[in-house]
Amino acid sequence: MVRNYKKKTKRGEWSQESMKAAIDEVLSKNSGYRKAALEHNIPQTTLERYVKKIKRGEEITVGLPLGPMKSVFSQNEEKELAEYVKHMEERLFGLTTLDLRRLAYQLAVKNNKKHNFNNEKEMAGVDWLNGFLKRNPDLSIRKPEATSAARAMGFNRVAVGNFYQLLGETYDAFHFTPDKIYNCDETGISVVSKTKSKIIALKGRKQVGSLSSAERGQTVTVEICFNAAGTYMPPFIIFPRQRMKPELLDNAPPGTTSVCNPKGWITVELFTLWFKKFIQFTGASPSNKVLLLLDGHVSHTQNIDVIDLARQHGVVIICFPPHCTHKMQPADVGFMRPLSTYYDHAASNWLRSHPGRVITMFQISEIFGQAYMQAATMSTAVNSFRKCGIWPYNQDNFSDADFIAAETTSIPLAQDNPSTFCNSSSVDNTSTLSQTYLLIPDLKCQQLQTL
Repeated sequence: MVRNYKKKTKRGEWSQESMKAAIDEVLSKNSGYRKAALEHNIPQTTLERYVKKIKRGEEITVGLPLGPMKSVFSQNEEKELAEYVKHMEERLFGLTTLDLRRLAYQLAVKNNKKHNFNNEKEMAGVDWLNGFLKRNPDLSIRKPEATSAARAMGFNRVAVGNFYQLLGETYDAFHFTPDKIYNCDETGISVVSKTKSKIIALKGRKQVGSLSSAERGQTVTVEICFNAAGTYMPPFIIFPRQRMKPELLDNAPPGTTSVCNPKGWITVELFTLWFKKFIQFTGASPSNKVLLLLDGHVSHTQNIDVIDLARQHGVVIICFPPHCTHKMQPADVGFMRPLSTYYDHAASNWLRSHPGRVITMFQISEIFGQAYMQAATMSTAVNSFRKCGIWPYNQDNFSDADFIAAETTSIPLAQDNPSTFCNSSSVDNTSTLSQTYLLIPDLKCQQLQTL
C-alpha cells in the first residue's frame, strides 16, 4: 500500500533551494546547464526541463518528483485549501478529517481534476489526507475544546464584538438598506405541538392534561426567511416522506413550496434548492446585492454549491457565532416563539373542530398556515431585527448583564484580530469581497473556482 511504501532508490534526493538557485543562474546566463547542475548537485536533464518550461511561459512547481504519480492539486491550490481549513477552525466550525476528505473530492470533481479518489464514498483517501498534512506542517489533527455546554457560555463579549465589527464593515462596504438584509432559519413543526398554552384548571390538581394527536409525532422542517423591512419569503416545507402529494399543501401560506426527504431534515442539497428560490425571490445579482444572515448549520457552512451561487448572484452571507443565535438571530429572538404559540392554538382548535380525529401530515400545512399568517407580521420582523441590533445597526446592543454568564468561560478568540469572521482588510468597494461568501474567506486563487 502507498502509506507503507519505502523509497528504494536515491532518485530525486535534491533540495528545492538548490534547484531554484540553479534555475536562476541559467536564466541570468551566469552559468550553463552543465556547470549549474554540477555546482548544485542536481540532475542536468531536470534543470533543462524546468528552464524550458519557464521560457515557454508555463507555470512550474519545483519539487521532488513523484514518479508516475501526480498530485491532484497544485501547491497554490493546496495552500488555498489549507487557509480555508484554518479559517474555519478560527470560526469554531473546524472540519473533521472526513469533512476535509469530502471537500477535497468535491473540489477535484468541480474543477475537473484527475484523481483516484473513491467515487463510491465521494471522498479523498487516507493517503491523500496524510500527504496533505505532511505538506502543510502547520496543520494537525486536534481534539477540539468544547466551546460551551450551554448557549450562555458561548455568548461572550469577544465573539459578539467580532460579529458586529464584521457586520459594520459589511454595511460600510455595500450600503445595504433594510429591504436587502435577510435572515433565514429552520424550525420543526410536529403533528404534536411543542408548546402548550396555560389553561385554567382546578387548584391543587397534581396533573393537568390537554388533548393532542399523539404522545409523539412526525416532524416536518420549515425554512423561514424575512428581511428587516418586514417582507417574508414564502415558506419552504420539507416533509418526512418518499413522495410528494399535492394534498400535503392544502391551505398552506400563499407561495409555499415543498419537497420530500425520508427523515424530514434540511440537507446540503435541499438548502441549495431553497437558496436558488431565495435568489429568485430577492432578485439578487452582482448589481443588486443582498445580505443573508444565517446560523452555522452544516448544510450552510459546508456547501460548495451555495458558495458558488452566492458569488455569482451577489449574495453576501454572514454566519452568526456559535451558541449565540438565541440572542442575535432575529428569527430566534422575535419570530419562532409566537409562531410556536399560534401553532398550538391552531392545533387545539382543529382538534376541537374534528372530534375523534388526529392531526396527520395532510393537516400540517393548514394548521401551520393559520399560525404563520398570524406570526408573520411586518412589526414582528422589524422589531426582531431591531432587538438584535442588526437593523438599525447597534454594536452596543447588549449590556454587561448579558455577558455575566459567560465571564468565567470567556476565552479570547483572536481578540487582537478583528477578522475572526472575515478578512476585514478586503472589505472595501474595490475588493473581491463583493463576490465573497463571508462565512468563507475570500480565496483569490483562480484555479479553485468553487471555494
